[in-house]
Amino acid sequence: MWQIDSTCLKWLNLQTERSVIYVSFGTWVRPIGSDKIKELALGLENSGRPFLWVLKKEKAWQSGLPEGFIKRIEGRGKIVEWVPQEEVLKHKSIGCYITHCGWNSTLEAIQHAKPQLCYPISGDQFINCSYIVKVWEIGIKLDHIEQHVVQGCIEKVIEGKYGEMLERVTVLRSNVMEGSASEEARNNLGIFIDSLR
Repeated sequence: MWQIDSTCLKWLNLQTERSVIYVSFGTWVRPIGSDKIKELALGLENSGRPFLWVLKKEKAWQSGLPEGFIKRIEGRGKIVEWVPQEEVLKHKSIGCYITHCGWNSTLEAIQHAKPQLCYPISGDQFINCSYIVKVWEIGIKLDHIEQHVVQGCIEKVIEGKYGEMLERVTVLRSNVMEGSASEEARNNLGIFIDSLR
């Protein structure tokens, strides 16, 4: 298994509130390809914003990093193999989460009221992404990974739609945490049972 890098929390403490882009594609997601890694890296770099990127040390993940990238982003960007995700997502410096939309990641982002940039890769991630973007309206979908698209979506979330998304994700979080979602589920179950009679 991967080694958790707890130095990222100290690094996050040095960043301003809601300024950091957090990037993680989960534990079991297959590599997205060196071309996409390169474009994502350049989009993050060109955004001018601090970022924390969980990037496995496997060649399939690291081979796309542009030459000189690590040196150029030193101090502003932090690349680690693994993080304590709950701690990272609840940190006040995180402003946006670039995610594969795995169910656990989606719930953790909602729990900690973080807007999402969605790049689903397989399975239920596409359905989760649809809910995040179209139903709950707490994120934006990255239709493809090209540096200008990544940079533009980061700006939309952080500068443009952030306030609206933050408000919606905060309401959604409250509904889930306070139990109104479970109340609605009970009501729906009752309606379903009544329909069977």
